[in-house]
Amino acid sequence: MRKRRDAMDWEDLKTFLAVARHGNLSAGARSLGVSQTTMARRLEGLHRKLGVRLLTRTPEGFRLTPAGERILPRIERMEGEALSVERAISGEDERLEGLVRITSVDAFAARILAPGLARLGATHPGIAIELITDVRSFSLARREADIAIRLAPFEQQEAVVRRVADMAFGLYAAADYVLAFGEPDWSLQGQGHRLISVQDSLASLPEAQWLADLAPMATTSLMANSRQVQLEACAAGVGLACLPRYLADDHPPLARLSTPTPAPDRGIWVGVHQDLRDTPRIRAVLEILGEQITASRAQLNP
Repeated sequence: MRKRRDAMDWEDLKTFLAVARHGNLSAGARSLGVSQTTMARRLEGLHRKLGVRLLTRTPEGFRLTPAGERILPRIERMEGEALSVERAISGEDERLEGLVRITSVDAFAARILAPGLARLGATHPGIAIELITDVRSFSLARREADIAIRLAPFEQQEAVVRRVADMAFGLYAAADYVLAFGEPDWSLQGQGHRLISVQDSLASLPEAQWLADLAPMATTSLMANSRQVQLEACAAGVGLACLPRYLADDHPPLARLSTPTPAPDRGIWVGVHQDLRDTPRIRAVLEILGEQITASRAQLNP
C-alpha cells in the first residue's frame, strides 16, 4: 500500500515563507511573533512531512533549494487567499474593540503618536494598540500591520493612502562641538568636521544624500539608524547631524546651523489596506492619529 503522507500544517508553510523571505530564523520568528526555537521545529517538521528540503542553511543564511523555488509561488498564492479571507472577516467586525497594529519609525512614534493614545484609551477603552517601530516597512497586505505611517509614498496598490503632514529637517551641532571644531566653512565641503549619519542600508534617504553632498570631505564618526541615538550623540558633541526639527529645535545643547541649501522635507503618509478602511476600530484609530498629527504640524514643519 502507498504510504500516506502527514497533512501539511498551514503554520509550517507560513514558517517556510517567513524564512525564505528573511533568510534566517530569528528575523522570520520576529515577523510571525514566535520564538526561534518554534521556527526551527516547524521548518524541520515540514521537511520531514514532505520528504524533501525546501530550504538549506548556508553561511550567509537560508537559501531556497530547487524544490523550494518550485513551491514558493504556490504557497505565496495560498497566503494571498488566506490573508484576503482574514481581511474580509476583519472588515465585517463592527465592534469598537480589539487589537490594532500600527507601524511607524521610532522617534516619530514616541514623540508624536504616543501622546494621542491616552485620548484613544479614554474614548475607546476596548481598543488595544500594538505600536511597532522598525526601519523596515511592514506589509499591510500580509497583515503585519493594520495601519502604517511612513515617510515615503506607499508602493502597495491595495493601500488607501493619505499625506497628512510634512517633516522638516535641519543640520545641528552641540555648542561644545562648535567650540572644538568651529562652524563649517561650506566652501571646504565639510573638511575637518565629523558627521553623524545613517547606516549604509539607509544611505538613499533624502536627508542622508543631502548631508553626503553637503560635506563630502567630512569624516563619518557615527552611523546609527535610530533618530534618538543620533540626537543624543549630536548633543554630546560626536558630530554634525541632519535631524528632524521637531526633535532637535527644542533640545537645549543643540543649535541649527546655516547651510547653503536647505535640508529636504519629508512627507508623512498614513496608509491602511482597502479591505480594512471601513472597520470601526480602524476608523476610530485613524481619526485619533489624524487629529494628533494635524495638531503637531507646526512642530513637525516650523
